[in-house]
Amino acid sequence: MNKVLITGLGAVSCFGLTKEDLFKGLSENLCGFKKFESWSDIKGLNCHIGAEVENFDNKFIPRKKRRSMSKMSEMAYLATLDALADAGIALGEIEEGHPVNPMRTNLIYGSTTGSPTTLESFYKKYFESGGEGQLSTSFFKVMNHSVAANVALGIGYRGPLIAPSSACSTSNQALILGMELIKVGLYDVVVVGGADELHPSSVGVFDIVHAAARGYDDKPHTLPGPFDKNRPGLVVSEGAGVIVLESESHMKLRGGSSYGEILGGAYQCDGIHMAQPDQKSMSETMFRAIENSHLSPHEIDYVNAHATGTVIGDVLEGKAIVDTVGSKVPISSLKGHMGHSLAACGTLEVVASLLMAKEKKLIGNRNLTELDDELKDSNFLFNDENLAIEVFLSNNFAFGGMNSSLVVRCH
Repeated sequence: MNKVLITGLGAVSCFGLTKEDLFKGLSENLCGFKKFESWSDIKGLNCHIGAEVENFDNKFIPRKKRRSMSKMSEMAYLATLDALADAGIALGEIEEGHPVNPMRTNLIYGSTTGSPTTLESFYKKYFESGGEGQLSTSFFKVMNHSVAANVALGIGYRGPLIAPSSACSTSNQALILGMELIKVGLYDVVVVGGADELHPSSVGVFDIVHAAARGYDDKPHTLPGPFDKNRPGLVVSEGAGVIVLESESHMKLRGGSSYGEILGGAYQCDGIHMAQPDQKSMSETMFRAIENSHLSPHEIDYVNAHATGTVIGDVLEGKAIVDTVGSKVPISSLKGHMGHSLAACGTLEVVASLLMAKEKKLIGNRNLTELDDELKDSNFLFNDENLAIEVFLSNNFAFGGMNSSLVVRCH
């Protein structure tokens, strides 16, 4: 089977519009959380903090393409341009003789839903006007495959396209699917991405099941991080992460280079509960990902955890990780720095992990000061650590028991 290499990275996050901005923010232990005053007027909403992508100017996108894009599509488009430039690959409007065959490529992009900001705006106008006259181009921003279709439109891509949607595991699943498609020889290049935009309705979904952080509106940067004994819940953010996957033979043919190789992955639904995670199923998913990578658990050098900061989820995942790879492997989550970017978190966290490996610096858990009593005798990183790693495992879990895990060997 073909080896699947990672040849391009793109990231838009609360720390900036590039992968360099992402790693710089993490390295400087920054926090993207802030209070949104207007959310205080929303009845029943107890969490009023989030992390947004600021200073985002969409004017670089031609108006003809931009008019059907929401912010999530715009962020995904920008991250795609960054990733393709990083890989040295041009998709769409391909010149004759270019080494990339459009029918040997695939785009796999997903989001949790269509644009919630557009949905709010549309229905507000709809109920005020009492008719469909306000629909206009709004529909193209709220389709579940809006991000995928708009990125294709933006780069002039004509070829196979898939738009998965499994909330917080979306882009992790997309990475695994892209890997599988290249491994069996169907495609040479698969560009994978996930994006979501910040909206109070997303915060409300977590708040209603007591998973969103409460009590830190006026001091968001002090919020106890993932795995901390006093963690109050998660903070929702936004962004886009895009990764270019390529077969080893194709990369060599065009003289490219890689950040690493996706060795294997696994995704499965635990079929138990819509909101409550299951420790056994998470462990099974990690074991399958490692097994599919033809490795043993002791060969994992670092685990990038999904850990969002919820009371139940962090403990169950932490225990599942230790059950799977042992108590000595370094473990950290990046959501204490940049929040939970929903469908974007999988690709963003793999981008960050690859950059950590490149710089030989593991980013610790932000604001982890006292480890949860149930997670003692394990290696959850309190601080950054200068350490070279070869193989890491990355987790993402979503409502409905949508568990996913993948394994990457760094170059």
